[in-house]
Amino acid sequence: MANSYDDARYGVIERIWFGATAKHGGQSSAPITFNETAANKVTRWYPKGPVQILKFGAKTVATLGKGEQLFNLQIDGSTSMKKITCSTTSAPYTVASATVDDGLAAGSYLGILASTNVCSTGSVALFIDFRRKFGTGHTPSS
Repeated sequence: MANSYDDARYGVIERIWFGATAKHGGQSSAPITFNETAANKVTRWYPKGPVQILKFGAKTVATLGKGEQLFNLQIDGSTSMKKITCSTTSAPYTVASATVDDGLAAGSYLGILASTNVCSTGSVALFIDFRRKFGTGHTPSS
């Protein structure tokens, strides 16, 4: 057996950013903005293979307007996985996050819905921490 590196063996945790500019560690040209109406901010994100979702969060990019904003992580556009709340007291670069600890099967997708029950405006960058899951037949080489 050849010596090789395997993410599953070492439990590598990956983070995907939505709305984080390159300056802030992401690949987007602009942060995610929202207003008073509910809207899908991330329509579909298909991870490569099955994954274990560990954490879902938002980093405030600009101080939020009045009220608060709710972000709902959904599986296949319908099943709610976790909700987080960004408060008006959030100063720029404040992070709101929640532990998820739930799996996502291969072929399923995640969506993020922004909604509010009060007048609210602002900009955020959303993130998901995950670990790739491999098949049960996978045996790390020693």
